[in-house]
Amino acid sequence: MDRTNISNAISDNMPQDLGFGISGVNMGTLVHSIMFTVFALPTNAIVRRVGAHLWIPILMTSWAITTWAVIFLKDFAGYMVIRVFIALTEAGFIPAVLTYMTGWYKTNELATRLAWLWGIQNFASAVSGLISFGIFRMSGIGGLQGWKWLFLIDGAFTHVIGFIAFAYLPRTPSHTNILLFGRRAWLSERERQIATTRIIRDDLSKKEQYERITWADVKMTVLDTKLWAHLLMTTSGLMPIVPVTTYLPTLIRNFGFPVTTSNLLTAPSYIINLIVSCIIARSADKHGNYVFHIIFGCVWSIAGFLALQLLPDNAGRWSFYAAALVTAGSPSWHGLQIAWMSSNMAPVAKRTLALGIIVAAANVSGVPGSQIYQDHDAPRFHTGNWINIGLIATAIILMLFQRTRYDLTNRWRSRKWDQMTEFERQDYLATTKDKGNDRLDFRFRL
Repeated sequence: MDRTNISNAISDNMPQDLGFGISGVNMGTLVHSIMFTVFALPTNAIVRRVGAHLWIPILMTSWAITTWAVIFLKDFAGYMVIRVFIALTEAGFIPAVLTYMTGWYKTNELATRLAWLWGIQNFASAVSGLISFGIFRMSGIGGLQGWKWLFLIDGAFTHVIGFIAFAYLPRTPSHTNILLFGRRAWLSERERQIATTRIIRDDLSKKEQYERITWADVKMTVLDTKLWAHLLMTTSGLMPIVPVTTYLPTLIRNFGFPVTTSNLLTAPSYIINLIVSCIIARSADKHGNYVFHIIFGCVWSIAGFLALQLLPDNAGRWSFYAAALVTAGSPSWHGLQIAWMSSNMAPVAKRTLALGIIVAAANVSGVPGSQIYQDHDAPRFHTGNWINIGLIATAIILMLFQRTRYDLTNRWRSRKWDQMTEFERQDYLATTKDKGNDRLDFRFRL
């Protein structure tokens, strides 16, 4: 809610109260995205030193302070400072959580869990819309506008959860002593052995999960062109989400709904997103073929933007709302795409760095994405919506390219491996300098 409540605040005239308009909102989104990207890149190197179980609650309590500090805002300069500090404190959260989760779940379990992670983020947007309906009616109490009450309540709630996280999160499956249980182990000795063994059997490289990252690991990661393909599809595919999430309550308000009602009407789209995203991810974990499940979400988004484009200007407000509902309710494929990338990045140091980089790439999309909807294009944003459709189509092409590349590489490696004698295979395994997904015996998940 701390990350998504900005869209609710915008619909409650936050920009006007602070003396700026859509251009100022776009500038704030732009700066936030740039700073978020910068701060996200090194976070997993910190995680390897500090431990995700500590770094996650440290970040939570830090952005809690920044969130409730919004009540002191008086002008555009203060707004920009807050956006920078929000980026600084929130940027490391998702990379740290991703690294943490890969240490607890097997490859064929991760997509469903990541779908829940991103789905719950969208559900938080729904909750934020629902509570905004009531909180905005508190405007004037204590001399605060309704949107300031929203940030104050959200920030205080995060403080509570952050303190609980310090006492609750276990370090690893093999170290589950937590303060909440009086330093007793959360899992028994037998359970810890099972939890650890199942992860290592799934991926032997996870034995190195918490070894420190070296410059050689950084070089190996940056030079992997397969990672760059995932970054490009992430940036292209997520750009259209930025204007929708930023302006959804405002779009609904422009259709003729009151401010409080427009925030309330955002909730169904996020609930649809959560339910459908989890169903799709579970199917991907069970049946494979990640890319076709991802493309389903992309096609859904295109259908939503086309509906927004093709509705006549005299269509009723509920018709426009239905189109916005379809667009905003499109399944979140980002977590699924991260699970696909994670399963194809090895060794574990490369995977850890890649998880931080792809979160940074997702936020890079906010830089150009924040400029898609412009004042001169309001209120229908026809030009912006055509740009969104083109970006999603580009992402689909990149996804199909990446799957084809993985498939052809697997076939070539299998053919070469089958042509080797048993002695040649053993010699390769003993002497090769190839690492991780560059090894001849590594097979990519499709």
